[in-house]
Amino acid sequence: MVAVKERSETTRGLSASILVLLLATVPACALAGAWTQPPGHLYARLSFAGINACHRFDSGGALIGLEGPGMPARGTEYRGREMRGYAEYGVTAGLTAYGSLTLKWIRTVEPLFIERFRVVPEAFHRTTGAGDLSLGGRVRILGAPWPVSLAGEVKIPSGYSGRANPSLGNGQVDTTVRGLVGGSAGWIYSTADAGWKHSGGSYQDQVLYSLEIGGRLFRDYRWRGVARGSRSLGRAAEGSSGPIFDPALANPQTLVLDAALGEEILPGLDLEAGIPRGQSGQNPLAGNTAEVGLSWPLAAGRGRCGPSA
Repeated sequence: MVAVKERSETTRGLSASILVLLLATVPACALAGAWTQPPGHLYARLSFAGINACHRFDSGGALIGLEGPGMPARGTEYRGREMRGYAEYGVTAGLTAYGSLTLKWIRTVEPLFIERFRVVPEAFHRTTGAGDLSLGGRVRILGAPWPVSLAGEVKIPSGYSGRANPSLGNGQVDTTVRGLVGGSAGWIYSTADAGWKHSGGSYQDQVLYSLEIGGRLFRDYRWRGVARGSRSLGRAAEGSSGPIFDPALANPQTLVLDAALGEEILPGLDLEAGIPRGQSGQNPLAGNTAEVGLSWPLAAGRGRCGPSA
């Protein structure tokens, strides 16, 4: 006997979903990190990611199961799939606007489930819908050869229900400010950033940081390695007080390592595959995420782009 609990989210942010995903199908220039897009140029990326996790890091950094506080371990599994559309556009020579939206398919599986004094062998909890919408801008402070930029963004709930289990987001409005610096020489580049996120509601503010190094292999191949993390300004909070850990409701401290390899499969169309790994932290999921993305590094009819000064 299988007990199934399913919730499908129809969100008020549907029009925003369509807009961002449409933007993610337009050819564009690809620039990273501290660089800004040339005026009138668009960079777009559409990616799909998935994770199956049976473990997480607790508030002390130890590796444990996904069962809630005080619950016995029984092999609960979190299965997340998401499609993310991202786009950025060069408004002026020194200003780039960007935005992203994620569509999620989430399922948690309990091998043993007790409901109304009945013991059933397995239960599924499903939620499908749009997650949070992020909108921001990046302003160039210094140009080449060592570009420096300042970025600000806001994360807005797309209209999902706060009662969904598992959750599509924490339902709060967050604001983030980052400083970015980059550099490139020949076939290699690097970019780094550090920032502060002000979290809504009872969630802790966070310090954010990342370092990315990448470059070109041979003619059509690209590689990059990324280390990114967050640190809560206060005690990292548990995901929920319920029987299953919910990563969308956690206030984690994280360290994620990401390795990716890409190839230009068609003129102006890049395919990239990567494996971000939750290396350590407090209250994030543990394990590997598989991600595949398509990006458009050409401006239609304008040829290949170089970094903006």
